[in-house]
Amino acid sequence: MNAICAQNINVQYQNKSILHNLSLEIPKGRITALLGANGCGKSTLLKALANQLELTQGQITLNGAPIETLARKEIAKQLAFLPQHPSAPETLTVSELVALGRYPYRNLFFINSSEDIQITQQALETTGLNKLSERSLSQLSGGQRQRAWLAMILAQQAPIMMLDEPTSFLDIAHQYELL
Repeated sequence: MNAICAQNINVQYQNKSILHNLSLEIPKGRITALLGANGCGKSTLLKALANQLELTQGQITLNGAPIETLARKEIAKQLAFLPQHPSAPETLTVSELVALGRYPYRNLFFINSSEDIQITQQALETTGLNKLSERSLSQLSGGQRQRAWLAMILAQQAPIMMLDEPTSFLDIAHQYELL
């Protein structure tokens, strides 16, 4: 079974066809890269695969299930998506942003469990952001901010991670480490 399968999908922006009759299969347990020129639809495809855009035709399945039938939390447990230009309130601290990755696992009262706290700490360590965890996003460089978003995706612990230009703003050492 494939992790993600798109069958004959169409996506439009303002009546302009961006993706037309596109089909693809992304296998489980593999690294898959989308390559293409700027503006060719890579980001649009990733958004569609992550159920962030409405299809005008076709179907996308996530681990065999039609993605539109799955609850948001169920999708988030299976698939983490980092868009090209993520946004969050500038007043959030790094640790608060990273803890948002635990959203799909939280209870009704949105209280972080000890497991959530441990996983958040591990993601901060993995991305080298321990010492910056109490800084607000507004106090970070572009590369530090990008690493905070990557930490959030790691904290989500989804088996599928879709990253749109994840090395943006990272210095060469952190680009190499990420890749």
